[in-house]
Amino acid sequence: MEYRITDGIVEAIIESHGAELKSFKLLKNNEEFMWKADPKFWGRTSPVLFPIVGGLKDGKYIYHGITYEMGQHGIARDNEFKVISHEKNKIVFLFESNEETLKDYPFGFKLYMGYSIENSCLSIEYRVENISHEEMYFSIGAHPAFSTPTSENIEFSDYYLEFEKNETASRFPLEGKNISRNTIKFLENSKKIELEEDTFKDDALIFKNLNSKKISLKCKKNTRVVTMDYSEFEYIAFWNKVGAEFVCLEPWNGIADFVDASGRLEEKDGIIKLEGQEKYKAILKIEIQS
Repeated sequence: MEYRITDGIVEAIIESHGAELKSFKLLKNNEEFMWKADPKFWGRTSPVLFPIVGGLKDGKYIYHGITYEMGQHGIARDNEFKVISHEKNKIVFLFESNEETLKDYPFGFKLYMGYSIENSCLSIEYRVENISHEEMYFSIGAHPAFSTPTSENIEFSDYYLEFEKNETASRFPLEGKNISRNTIKFLENSKKIELEEDTFKDDALIFKNLNSKKISLKCKKNTRVVTMDYSEFEYIAFWNKVGAEFVCLEPWNGIADFVDASGRLEEKDGIIKLEGQEKYKAILKIEIQS
């Protein structure tokens, strides 16, 4: 079921299945900023990544000597969330462990997804509670796809990504669904990533611990801008399905398995450990303008 929140200037629509952000628009001109989820390219808009980000080595992990299987980006995106509260400008969803989740992920948890709008800014709160007395391990991330509409005068190559600061950084390349440690130099004292049709031909661009805490998706030929504050996330990745009119801005606390991963969950790169009864929170902020 879809739920709307608004501050009268912008409006967001969130689907209870996966607590997935489906729409974020400016009301003054009804301009949509989210990808339309065309299944020809990619049928999602903004999946919640939990309790893993990316893919596991061989699709499996080991915990306390038991092998578990889990698909890419985890289980939250394919499950129904309950609505805990809903007001005009905010809503909170809950997904919690059950008999089915325990088959793939042996931890008792509550995952709250809170969406709120204030002063035209959409805040997304990721809150995880360990409801057991034992430690738990997880990763969490966002995967929103923002539209890059084209026309006779605007091509995909007219869009670009701009960090708030100049960056000198290397990216992590993918090998299949896993990550290579052989990083590739990518940014040299620059704050811009110019987008071309083939920028993502080798999959996502993945960075860790950049100086910038904000990233903007802009167009050279209009005033359309998406700005994301990902200051509470360790990794940032960018992705597009070649030929589609969108770019994903993906802040992660966690990462796909590296090619040399041991497979042990507690040794996984980027994994977060919560002690018994402990709570975790991270907030992502998105602003749009045109």
